[in-house]
Amino acid sequence: MAKKTKNQAEAAPEAETTNETVIETAPETATATELPKKTKGKKKAKLPSGTATLADIAAGYLAHMEEAGKSDGTISSYRVELKTATSELGETTPVADITVERVQEFFNSARVTKLRSGKSKARPSIDKTRRVLRLALVWAAERGIVATTPIPEPAPAK
Repeated sequence: MAKKTKNQAEAAPEAETTNETVIETAPETATATELPKKTKGKKKAKLPSGTATLADIAAGYLAHMEEAGKSDGTISSYRVELKTATSELGETTPVADITVERVQEFFNSARVTKLRSGKSKARPSIDKTRRVLRLALVWAAERGIVATTPIPEPAPAK
């Protein structure tokens, strides 16, 4: 019986270690509470289908960025650029109906290239607006949401 008592005595520290482990994992539980928010983002990212609208693609891409851990500032900035694209190309327009020519018209439009005052925007600002739409469309194509991406070929550098 002394042997059983010794094993039981050895088992007690293991139980304490187990309890300590549970206590140590309590902060992880707090982190796990944040996970459903990201899971919700995943669901949003998968919502668009073959008949996805530009607004669906924009929402899905922004949710994807959130999942990827992009900063709030980056997501907010991309949201503004995508809102510009959706308002110009049409929120409810199915992405399948958007042509390369329409995207090129958007890229060259005053909304992308000019300030409200009529002066030209800085080149980095123009490039960013174009890049954000391009990234969202490529993201959609990589996930099979759209068959092809209506992205114009870049103009040759001068």
